[in-house]
Formats: sequence, structure tokens, C-alpha cells
Amino acid sequence: MATKVYIARGTVTTWQDTAGTLVMTLKNLAASTGMRVGAVLDLGAGSTPFKFEWRFTGQWETTPEFGEVLDFYIATSDGTRSDGEVGAADAAVTSANQLTNLLHIGNLKVDNQTASANMTASGVFTVETRYLSPVVANLTVDNLKNTDDTCKFTITQIAYESQ
Repeated sequence: MATKVYIARGTVTTWQDTAGTLVMTLKNLAASTGMRVGAVLDLGAGSTPFKFEWRFTGQWETTPEFGEVLDFYIATSDGTRSDGEVGAADAAVTSANQLTNLLHIGNLKVDNQTASANMTASGVFTVETRYLSPVVANLTVDNLKNTDDTCKFTITQIAYESQ
């Protein structure tokens, strides 16, 4: 008899300015050159899922243009040194060159020219390290909304379960 394989969704981690599981200051993230790394997530020792679903929801301070992009990356770490040397705490990423050695996981393309409209994008990535941090790069010509917790980045652990 065939075995069915299901997806078992696990822990959800949210990065926001003040109300998330971990901190990532996305409030008023600058246009064109604004890049931010979130606080590091420690998945713990032992067995953990290696597949994750990511989701970003956000708004802009002024009217964005169709097709403009936010890029999303994951910086992994050994607990001491992070990819791109972006650090392990909520902080600005100081150079676009630091993104070169990060895992690019997707983007959000502006699909609504209304500053206060939520826009959402999602995807899936795999990571086999214990520590990870999301990185958001604002490549649009508009700052993200200047209000706490209007923008958030989440990941959900995904494990396979056979029955």
C-alpha cells in the first residue's frame, strides 16, 4: 500500500518593529538603498525542519509605482559569523555588496498604486543551518510606511509527515 506524505506546518516566527516574535525595524525603510537585517532566529540544537515558507506584508509611505521591487534574502550563520557579515541583531545593512553572499528567496513586486494598501508576497526556501535572519532590501523609490508594525516578515517551519 502506498504511503501518503503530508506537509506538517510548525512554528511561525514573525519579524516586526515592536509586535513580532523577533525584531526587524521595517518602519520607514528608506527608498532605493534601504536594507535591513532582522534579529537572528536560533532553530535549536538537534533535529529541525529545513524547509520554510516565507511571507511579507507591507505598505508604502507614498504612492509606489507598478513593478517596483522589494528583495528578500536569508542570512545564515554558525552562531558567530553571518553570511555577508550582516550581524545577528536588528540593524541596517550598510552595503549592497553584503547581499552577494546571502540566499535570495524572492521578491515583492508592487501591484497596487495606493500608499496605504497592503501588498503581500510569499515563497518557500530551504536552509540546513541552525541560525538564520531575514534581510529586506527596498529597491523602490518610496519609503516603507512610517508606522510601527505595518510591515512584517514571517517564516513558517515545514516538515514532511508520512502516514
